[in-house]
Amino acid sequence: MRAGVDYGPMTVPAQVEIVRGHVADALAHGATARVGGAESVRPPYVDPVLLVDADEDSAAVREETFGPTVTVRTVESVNEAVRLANATEFGLAATVFSRGRGMEIARRIRAGATSVNAVLGFAAVAALPFGGVGASGFGRIHGAEGLLEFSRSHSLTRQRFALPGMALMSFERTARTMRLVERIVRWRHGRAR
Repeated sequence: MRAGVDYGPMTVPAQVEIVRGHVADALAHGATARVGGAESVRPPYVDPVLLVDADEDSAAVREETFGPTVTVRTVESVNEAVRLANATEFGLAATVFSRGRGMEIARRIRAGATSVNAVLGFAAVAALPFGGVGASGFGRIHGAEGLLEFSRSHSLTRQRFALPGMALMSFERTARTMRLVERIVRWRHGRAR
């Protein structure tokens, strides 16, 4: 840690062991710790850890760590980067850094939110819905979609009139009933197109 930087404890104490396991697994599978490492986990604190070229099957790459860790992978092309980014059951959020193709690449990422050239840029715009895809959960917060999470649909109907021998609000309609309904609708609303 740099001197003069305040860094609080993990907000969920049990998460410390998950972070410890992910870092250890990545290091055991060939990752190089460029910042921090196994010694960064000192409960209830976890100092930042930067893992380079962790194996794609390591927990730090495949699972949601929810700790101050990041994995960086060397790739041959944008197509490989997108394929690897999307090769997970999770998809909470992503960031794309690019000099000129950021939006193009971001559109190809399978995530609930993607920032271009800014970490967590989507979090600064309250009108943008935020939530994951896949195993990263369901539902949204923020924006119009987020407001809908606090509501529920409630459809109501009532029969305002009844025609003898016709149960219009039932699935038990006869062919004769349907022909009559069709004539009434055409008479009332005009010719069907």
